[in-house]
This record gives sequence, C-alpha cells and structure tokens, in this order.
Amino acid sequence: MLFAVSYQVRANATEESQSRALRLFANWTPPEAYTFKAHYANADGTGGLALVETDSAAAALEVHGAWGPFFDFKLVPIVEIDQAVQIGFANVKWRESVK
Repeated sequence: MLFAVSYQVRANATEESQSRALRLFANWTPPEAYTFKAHYANADGTGGLALVETDSAAAALEVHGAWGPFFDFKLVPIVEIDQAVQIGFANVKWRESVK
C-alpha cells in the first residue's frame, strides 16, 4: 500500500536535537517492509515529505517511533490518480442510483 508521509520538526527542537537527528539519520536503515519511493526535505527546513510503500503497520510504527522525539508525522494512504478517478465515477454512479 502506498502512503504519503509528511512530517514537521517538533516545536521544541534545538540545535542539539537537530544535530542528533542528522547523526541518527546518517546511520539509519529503514526496515525491509518500509520502502521509500521518494523522500524530500522542505526547503525552509521545517520538515519533509515522502512517498512510501508498506503493508505493515508494525513497520510504520518502527520507522515513525524511531523519529518521534524529533518530528510530528502524518501518514495518509494514497491511490494512483487513474484508480481514484475510476473509484470516483463508481461512487457518483452509486449515489445517483439511490432515489
């Protein structure tokens, strides 16, 4: 399953916590069940976003739990646009069928 992940630096961040997070990230490997398809940092330094694939809630917890002291995460399941449009048409058709 695909997810859009956005994250923001926690409000209580310090220079020390930023340094620690960078050192940890440089030495970190995500679990096999959590695959980054793309990963970007916000250019203003406030966080970032990623496109990830996982079928494991435990893997998501492992990843986000590791970074919890530094970032607030939002994890949203996503579908490809062509599939979303077809689902949208099916939903409209169903709603129109109910009188």
